Amino acid sequence: MTKASACPVDFYGRDTLADPQPAYRAMLAAGPLVWLPAQNLHAICGFEALTASLRDHRTFRSGHGVSINDDVNAILVGSTLNSDPPEHDATRAITFTPLTPKALQDVRDRIEAEANAIADHVAAMGDFDAARDLAPHVPLTTVRDLVGLGERGKPRMLDWAAATFELMGDPRERRDTAVTNLREMRAFLDDRATLDGLAPDGWARRAIDRATEQGVDPVRAVELMRDYIAPSLDTTISAIGYGIHLFARHPDQWDRLRADRALMKPAIEEIVRLNTPIRAFTRRLDSAATVAGVPLAAGERVLMVFGAANRDPARWDDPDGFDIGRDTRGHVGFGHGVHTCLGMHLARLEMTCLFGALADRVARFEPLGPPATALNATIHAFASVPVRAIPAG
Repeated sequence: MTKASACPVDFYGRDTLADPQPAYRAMLAAGPLVWLPAQNLHAICGFEALTASLRDHRTFRSGHGVSINDDVNAILVGSTLNSDPPEHDATRAITFTPLTPKALQDVRDRIEAEANAIADHVAAMGDFDAARDLAPHVPLTTVRDLVGLGERGKPRMLDWAAATFELMGDPRERRDTAVTNLREMRAFLDDRATLDGLAPDGWARRAIDRATEQGVDPVRAVELMRDYIAPSLDTTISAIGYGIHLFARHPDQWDRLRADRALMKPAIEEIVRLNTPIRAFTRRLDSAATVAGVPLAAGERVLMVFGAANRDPARWDDPDGFDIGRDTRGHVGFGHGVHTCLGMHLARLEMTCLFGALADRVARFEPLGPPATALNATIHAFASVPVRAIPAG
C-alpha cells in the first residue's frame, strides 16, 4: 500500500503562521499529498491533486464542517461554507444575489468614492501603515453599511470574522479569545433585537426575507447573516495589505500598472495567488478515495492547502515571483469548485477601485521596514506594512 511521505511541518505553529512559504515549499517537495504528524492528518498541497479533489464535492464533503476541530464544526455546520449541494446551492443562491458582477455595478460609485477618499488620505500622510491605515477602510466601510447589520453589529464585524477563521484551524493560545468572540457573534445572531435593527434595504435583511419566502426555517434564515460577516472582510483586507507590500518591493510592477491599467485584473489575481489569504480548510471524505496514488479512508478529514497549490512549481513557472502580467487562470486564491469564494467579485471590485485610486496619486511605495504578520490559524495577513508613498508628479 502506498503511503504519503511524512512532512515535519507544524502547519499551525507560530513560525509557519508568521511565514507559511517555507512550509509550502517543504510540503510540495515531499509530494502532492503529505502526512503531517504534527496535525495527525493528510494534507493535499499539489495543484492538480487539490483542484481535482475540490471538484469532487460528493467525496470531499464540506457539510461535516471545514474546521479541523469537530466541536467547532458542530457550531458552524449549516452555513453556506459548511454545507454541500443541494442545501449549499440553495442558500448560496440567496446570499450571492447582491454579490454578482451585475448587481455590484449598482454600488460601484459608492466603492470608488471610498477608495478615492482613503487614497487621498494616505497620499497626504506620506508615511503610513498599509495594513492598518489603508487595507481595512474600503472593505469595512462599504460592507458593514451594505450588509446593514445596524450599529450593534458594525464595531464587531472584524473580530467576529477573525474568530471564525481562527477556529477553522488550531489557534492554540488564541483559542479562548476566538471562542469568546464566536459566542458573542452567536448571541448577536440569536438576539431578536438584531433582526429588528437590520437596515431594511441591506443585504442581510433582503437575504432573510428571500429565504423566508422560499420556506427556509426562520432561525436558519437569520443565520444567513454569517455568510456576509467573514467572507467579505478578512480575505480582501489581507490581499490589499499584501498587495502594497509586493508593490513596495517590486516598484517595476507598480510602474507597469500605472502605465497600463489593463493590467489591473491580472495584477489583482497575481496578488491573490501569491498571498492566498485562506491558507487551508479541511474536507471529510464520505467514501474512500485515492489521491496521488495514496488511498484515503472514508470518514478521514483531509487538509486542503490552497496556499501551497498556488505556489506549486508543477503548475507555475517561477511560482514565488511577482509578475502582474502572469496568466493566473485556475489559481485557487478564491477557492475552487462549488465552494468558490462567495465574495470574490466584491473583493475584485474593491481592489480595482482602490489600486486604481492609488495609481492616480502615488508614483511609488517605499518600504520603511519589514512587515509584521497577524497571527491567525487560517488567514495569512499582515498586521503591519510600513511604507512611504511618493506622490505622483
